[in-house]
Amino acid sequence: MKIGIIGQGYSGVMLAILLKRHDLNIDVTIFDHNEKTNKKLLATGNGRCNLGNLEYNNNTFNSEFTKNLYLNFDISKQRELFNELGLETRTINNLVYPYSLSSNQVVAYLNRLLKEYKVKLVNGVNLNSYEVSNDFVTITMSNRKIYKFDKVIFATGGKSKEVLGSDGSIFRILKTHNYTIKDLKVGLAPIKVSENVKGIENERLKCIASLYLDKDLVYQEDGEVLIKKDGLSGISIFNISSIIARNKTAKKTRIVLDLFKDYKIEELEEKFEKYSRIAVFSFLEGIFTIKMSDYIRKNSGVKNLYDFDNREIKRIAEYTKNMEFTYISTYDFNDSQVTIGGVSINNLNDDLSSKLEKNIYMIGEMIDIDGLCGGYNLMLCLASAYKAYTSLINN
Repeated sequence: MKIGIIGQGYSGVMLAILLKRHDLNIDVTIFDHNEKTNKKLLATGNGRCNLGNLEYNNNTFNSEFTKNLYLNFDISKQRELFNELGLETRTINNLVYPYSLSSNQVVAYLNRLLKEYKVKLVNGVNLNSYEVSNDFVTITMSNRKIYKFDKVIFATGGKSKEVLGSDGSIFRILKTHNYTIKDLKVGLAPIKVSENVKGIENERLKCIASLYLDKDLVYQEDGEVLIKKDGLSGISIFNISSIIARNKTAKKTRIVLDLFKDYKIEELEEKFEKYSRIAVFSFLEGIFTIKMSDYIRKNSGVKNLYDFDNREIKRIAEYTKNMEFTYISTYDFNDSQVTIGGVSINNLNDDLSSKLEKNIYMIGEMIDIDGLCGGYNLMLCLASAYKAYTSLINN
């Protein structure tokens, strides 16, 4: 059997390894317009390669289809596979990493496996077009070479991080083959807010971030928020950006930060009153940086900048427990870690083969599946690769 895989990202590479590990006689060729294989994996987990997560909840995945895809080959089964491939893993706070804690090493190791299994790599080429017949799939590449395969698997990724290889060009080609492409949106990215936060740029706030769509609280996360010159960033904000992108109906979107998660409002007021008697000039400067103190004073509605009365202390306490920001937009695709949307799951069978064309499969981020931060999207890539793999070898 001759198999062509379009895309040398994590899902495409793992599919090739699974196939060759099952039967070395399977002829596998992977194409990519990057010169380097698995380029996007290098940036995963801030260079430590976050391969997965031991936990998930109702917000983790974008749909029931996505959750079921993951459950079919969950993190325990994925770790068993890593172990069988000689890739040792460890867990840190429920996050699964390679034992080396190095994305560079994981990429180098997977590339060595590709070489050992004699997987053919064709780099620096783009897909121009493809044609499907009853017996094979013909693909034409930008190097003017034509290839014929028994099966072709698309694993190109979405539209996020073009510099790492995901430029979304595959969707234009797939539209000519009548595939439905769900609206492509930015996921796991910083967000822009209407409030003027330039004065507190680069501040890092340990807090609970809450997302309100209209009047409803839909998501909360405990973590760190980084203030940018025109918005908010950090893992909790990345997750909030994806949940916003999944929603289509909200008219008003707000993010509220609780800077004192361990204190009830009454306890915080008592603490602030005590500090204000010690530091009459500005008790806030014993808690925050000067620029953050100034921002809180100016935005909490107090009249006096330094000599606070009890009513003003209550306003400050209330504000620091409910620091509100109004969502304008998410940053663009080049600032995002994942693409929301993609090829509709209605165009695919349960084994991720195409309903529209014979001998075509689609896996990874290019289909309409996505997860939050924390290794979930890599788990989806591998789960989808495994789903296609089992179908291919059974057929």
